[in-house]
Amino acid sequence: MKLLSRTNLYYIFFLVITFVIISGSFYLVVQRMIYSEVEERLAVERKDFEKFIQTRGVWEESCYFVEDKIELNTVTDTLGTLASFKDTLLFNRYNQQLVPFRQHSFYSVIGPKQYKVSIRKSLIESNKLLKFITVTMLLSLSVGLLLLFLFQRRTSKTLWQPFYETLSKAKSFEVNDGKALVLQREDIFEFNELNSELVKMTDKISRDYKNLKEFTENASHEIQTPLAMINSRVENLIQEKDFKRHQMGWIQDIHESTLRLSKLNHALLLLSKIDNGQFYEQENIELGKLVVAKLMAFDEIFNLKDLAVEYHKAGDMTLRMNQTLADILLNNLINNAIKHNFKGGKIHVTISSTRFAIKNTGEPLLVDAKTLFERFKKQNQSSSSLGLGLAIVKKICELYNMRVDYSFAMGFHSITIRNQ
Repeated sequence: MKLLSRTNLYYIFFLVITFVIISGSFYLVVQRMIYSEVEERLAVERKDFEKFIQTRGVWEESCYFVEDKIELNTVTDTLGTLASFKDTLLFNRYNQQLVPFRQHSFYSVIGPKQYKVSIRKSLIESNKLLKFITVTMLLSLSVGLLLLFLFQRRTSKTLWQPFYETLSKAKSFEVNDGKALVLQREDIFEFNELNSELVKMTDKISRDYKNLKEFTENASHEIQTPLAMINSRVENLIQEKDFKRHQMGWIQDIHESTLRLSKLNHALLLLSKIDNGQFYEQENIELGKLVVAKLMAFDEIFNLKDLAVEYHKAGDMTLRMNQTLADILLNNLINNAIKHNFKGGKIHVTISSTRFAIKNTGEPLLVDAKTLFERFKKQNQSSSSLGLGLAIVKKICELYNMRVDYSFAMGFHSITIRNQ
């Protein structure tokens, strides 16, 4: 949920709670005011009644106060509690309905008898007035809160617009461009501080990336040149015939070490380029066709190690990726299946629209399978393998949001790639 939407949601919740509280409070206050007015009138009518009794000494049923109803009931016990004011309902014989009244009760002595006197006043007009005032207030309050909400929403969008513009530019930032973000100065202090820090950060990232890229390329070039020179001289020495057996062994070790160092330099440079996003050219790769081409290219090696290769196609997986990385991915997987197989072993390759799997026979792992895709992790630490092949596979899969898994069952090592 967006920040603005969540803010509006909280604002609406607050307005609803406020609306309910204000409406209820207003209704109770107005009702109390109306009741107070009615009770004051009933108190005046009581005084008029008592004055009339003092003057006349008797009460006549015909003596009626305008719009009031007075009822007298004889009583023998006045010790009980008497509610001074209360609401009551009286039946109206004209419209056959119960009508609300406010009633004021008190004891009074008229002549030799004691009476409970009840003076009542109709609440119909008062209730109508209460409803009218309440509805008018609710409508006015609703319109006011709605206008306030719309104003707040409009204001929030305007205030947060610089933030969304900054966010949009930050999303489009590419470290490969070698340029920092270009953000304009804002009137709001917090957004201006954010833009300033983003410009500084992206500028440093761009410069660091450029320096790292140049260092990696220069270091690789500088290392590769002397390695090539050493290999050339060692190959020349190997062709000479004046060396003793142990000297030829030393030269052979030097040659193998330089070749290994050259491969290591190439592999680490490749990982660095993948991390730096230098393989940004992409195209649609039909993996099935590429797999067939790779299997044909490795056919001579398969025959040399007497490996039985089976290829099953249940569909074609199309990937959007760099062509060079696709070649490296398959080369490393096939090389891994060959290297960790035994003579006369098997390799099974399966491809569908969502997954690619390569299985090979071989000895069970001696290391934890969870570390198999880490750098410099290999089955036999004394082997000539660099331990970077599957690390490169993992890195390429992560780059293109693919999932790679390893399993071992029925004597087969299996590596599966799924297009998520």
